Amino acid sequence: MRISVALCTLNGEKFLRTQLASLVDQTMPIDELVVFDEGSTDKTMEILLQYKDRLPMQIHQNATRLGTYRNFEKAISTCTGDYIFPADQDDFWDSQKIERIVTYLNQRPEIDVAFTDAVLVDEFGQISGKKLWSTFRFREKQQNEWKAGKSLEILLDGNRVTGCTMCLRKSFFTKISPFPSNMPSYFLHDAWMGIAASLENKISFIPASYVQYRQHSEQQVGVLGFQGTPPTLWERMKRPHSEKVGPYEKRLDYLSQLKIAIAEKFPNQSFEPLETKIEYYNRRAKLPKARWQRLKKTLLNLISGNYHRFKDIDSGLGAPYLMFLGDLIE
Repeated sequence: MRISVALCTLNGEKFLRTQLASLVDQTMPIDELVVFDEGSTDKTMEILLQYKDRLPMQIHQNATRLGTYRNFEKAISTCTGDYIFPADQDDFWDSQKIERIVTYLNQRPEIDVAFTDAVLVDEFGQISGKKLWSTFRFREKQQNEWKAGKSLEILLDGNRVTGCTMCLRKSFFTKISPFPSNMPSYFLHDAWMGIAASLENKISFIPASYVQYRQHSEQQVGVLGFQGTPPTLWERMKRPHSEKVGPYEKRLDYLSQLKIAIAEKFPNQSFEPLETKIEYYNRRAKLPKARWQRLKKTLLNLISGNYHRFKDIDSGLGAPYLMFLGDLIE
């Protein structure tokens, strides 16, 4: 059994030493550390070379910048281990992370991907008091639904699988690569791997935190909360129709492209949560401008239970009916 770590770097001198030191300290040794650098102009390469005698490292430098999605795909594809751990340059790991996740997967041969929670820290490494799952709203209710077989439905609502907390089997990666080329720019490697594993219920979570997830101003991918102030009812009534349906059109396009990507890897299969959600957003995205013409589409979403099924997880019992009224009269 071989262990690989896939690390992607770009101007990471500020935090890279801490991450590399945490890899050195693992209680289960790494067999290979595959690094793909995106053209760093700071001391990233110098720092990597300082650790080359302490880690079984191979360093690759991309001729052109690939971006996070493609760079991680390339790094993971180069790994030869049975188990692969994606790693970010600015986090740091608990010394038992690899050992505990590998032990978990060894005991569950039917699982291809496992992921954990993480502790949020600031740029100085100070614990914020928050956890990654609470920020992503992966709470007890969602965890119980996940255990009941609803992992795909939960991930279609929003990604909960963070790459730096993940471990995957090489055999699984071979099945789902190359990564889709038709997805929007905000779609990341961990989202694809999480969704692909959920299609056949081959992904599981471990309710523990083995990563210190650093939040800072220079990170390429981070955790953001809601930005801005929700519009008032009067503002919603006055806004142009295109502004009303725009978010639904964007979501419909994302789900439709995801369906195409999934069909390439899992042909001749249909996945009900995805099909139903596409139908739901198709009705909302194509609401007629004339309010009186919307009744049929909105009633179909209400009667089918889709407003209830796809409402925001923090909304109240009356939210589905407010969504129905909003689609009807806004």
